[in-house]
Amino acid sequence: MVHAVVLAGGASRRLGQPKALLPLLGGTVLSVTVERLIGFGIETVVVVHPDLAEATADLPCRVVINPRPDDGRTGSLHMGLADLTPPLTDVLVCPVDRPGWDEAVLERLLATPGEAVVPVHDGRAGHPLLVRGQALSRLAALDVDAPLRQALDERTKVEADAPYLHVNLDRPDDLAVMPELAAWLGRGENP
Repeated sequence: MVHAVVLAGGASRRLGQPKALLPLLGGTVLSVTVERLIGFGIETVVVVHPDLAEATADLPCRVVINPRPDDGRTGSLHMGLADLTPPLTDVLVCPVDRPGWDEAVLERLLATPGEAVVPVHDGRAGHPLLVRGQALSRLAALDVDAPLRQALDERTKVEADAPYLHVNLDRPDDLAVMPELAAWLGRGENP
């Protein structure tokens, strides 16, 4: 079974508003991400910042509130992994601020062997990240403030036709691409 952990536990300080709640395709970046994963048959857990508890109550998946958001991405991932239904064999790590993937990206990731598989477009690696096997154990053993890359010695890169793979909703200027991203996701085709 494929599982996913959606990471939405950060404070969004640089953006100045919750990244997870940015509008996208009639919902939010978070709700659209969850709907896409569940629509693909993936058991999904979302890890959110305490400030998002009420706003995420209606999501069609389990939601874990991270009481220590300053622990960073790895701390949130640990919480999400602990909430998934074992056995864990294939886990997608989906940062909420990186929504530039589609079903074709997921299909390419899942069809590619390797313990850590990342999509690549125009030579740049992106998200989501697929983790399997011993890499899952290494991730679980990381300190909460350690970067994920410390557990992923080698990453298998798979080319994906996803021109918005590198969208990172981190700063106000990054929001300018949202209409183009929404158009691409909405029709399910590459521009």
